[in-house]
Amino acid sequence: MASLANRVVHHLKRRLIPPTTPVTALPALDMARVVDRGCCPYDGYQRGTGLAHGNLAEQVWNDPLFRKALAIARHTPVRTMCTEARLMNLFLLIKFFLKDLPSQNIVEYGTYRGGSALFMATLLKELYPGARIWALDTFEGMPEGKHGLDLPPPDDFAATNLNIIRFTAEQNGLDNVAFVKGLIQDTAEDVYKQAGSIALAHIDVVLHSAVVYAQDSVWNVMTPGGYIVYDDATEPTCPGATRAVEEMITKRNISLEQVYPHMVLRARMPHKAEIA
Repeated sequence: MASLANRVVHHLKRRLIPPTTPVTALPALDMARVVDRGCCPYDGYQRGTGLAHGNLAEQVWNDPLFRKALAIARHTPVRTMCTEARLMNLFLLIKFFLKDLPSQNIVEYGTYRGGSALFMATLLKELYPGARIWALDTFEGMPEGKHGLDLPPPDDFAATNLNIIRFTAEQNGLDNVAFVKGLIQDTAEDVYKQAGSIALAHIDVVLHSAVVYAQDSVWNVMTPGGYIVYDDATEPTCPGATRAVEEMITKRNISLEQVYPHMVLRARMPHKAEIA
């Protein structure tokens, strides 16, 4: 009980600490940085183990930009469903890894109330002013899934309001985000034409067919080395999303770069390579 009480006190104190210090570097690891089966294990270890076992989560929490984006993402009308750890991982990917790519554009599949899209738009606005994010959703709920594979979710994701999301973006000066209404199968191709190339695909849909469509359709417009990030594929209520990732790994003969707090794949990387 004392240990639990100490953790609760630490958590409450942490919430009261104002952000002071930007994260400037990721932890160095005693291993080679290479590409193997289309991913860079070193990079995945840096993010995943740093957040889970090191002090990287505390460093991110104390970063003013993270806290600014988090406050917008948790604004009551939008209120992201992404966990804090996953938002931290998105922060690390965007701040430290997209800068090495020729494009920093982002597409999100499954936006719901818009919190994670606004979170990422806030980061892009400061770090990469020329980049944009496209957030795709019906904004009216979700269709039925595949019988025997997709577990009906406890929430049909209809409790959202696109006008409120757009108003929140406008109030925060986020003119770099476009909210695209409709089934992703009907809207994605036009988005790809506008974007030209995508650096990060945030797949936050739960149905097997939707995940398969998102990951397959975006592949050829991903900038080489870009990131495909799955929000729901590790959730016990989303076996269809998990199956879709398994199929992607088999189809492309690649490996996951990261499993905590997200499953992360790299797009169009060499199968094996040394990294200078």
